[in-house]
Amino acid sequence: MPAKRAYGMDQEFYPWSPIVTRPVLRWPNNARGALAIIVNLEHWDWEVPEGTPLAVSPLGGPEGLWSGNPPGNLFPDIGGYGNHEYGNRVGIFRVLAALDKYGIKPTLALDKAVADYYPALIKEGQKRDAEFIAHGLSRRRIIHIGMSEDEERQYIRASIVAVEKATGKRPTGWSGLDFQETPNTPNLLAAEGIRYVCDWGNDEQPYKMTPKTGELYPLDVHAYLDDNYIHLHAAARSTRSICCGASGSTGCTPTAPPPDA
Repeated sequence: MPAKRAYGMDQEFYPWSPIVTRPVLRWPNNARGALAIIVNLEHWDWEVPEGTPLAVSPLGGPEGLWSGNPPGNLFPDIGGYGNHEYGNRVGIFRVLAALDKYGIKPTLALDKAVADYYPALIKEGQKRDAEFIAHGLSRRRIIHIGMSEDEERQYIRASIVAVEKATGKRPTGWSGLDFQETPNTPNLLAAEGIRYVCDWGNDEQPYKMTPKTGELYPLDVHAYLDDNYIHLHAAARSTRSICCGASGSTGCTPTAPPPDA
């Protein structure tokens, strides 16, 4: 996207808004802050078509644990598959048990493969009255800049429809795999009825984006609370990090109090 100089920024996805210039954000019941616990339910493909872009870490670059099948490698990525399948077979139930203990209702981000083929996990969420949001096609098939606008539109629609079919309710939230978007993504999400997106880690409060149609608000996921970050920096654990279990199982979204609260 060509750079266009504007007040404070070089793009037009949302207006520049320093937090100190905003009115006080008031939460229901005079709460000082809000926290959404997003649990990612993802399927790791045994193999992917040649040329599929590799997944990246929250800090950019190839994933630090497994990077899929490089060109010429004819072996399945058993390490990556096993790590993520552990999350769906074991880790998720431990995560949900911990949330149950403290009365926390999660938001479950479903990719299309999980929505289509893991009905037992859907039922676990429904038992807890969890909210379901769309989360792409599968852990190794992500949105990328090589997609045409129509290809990306079909990708997004397929994910949303799969979640709606599996849960009985059309999702209004979106969490992109690896937080990946193209310049078309915000407009395409809003056009499909998505109202909030969890890919932008650039704020501590929700704010309004400027899609061509509909409305869209980022609910920011911060990389230092993502499971990938915790795996890569396990030797330097911080008390402010929340470690929620198996890889591919969790992400945490903080929404901080207003600056003068």
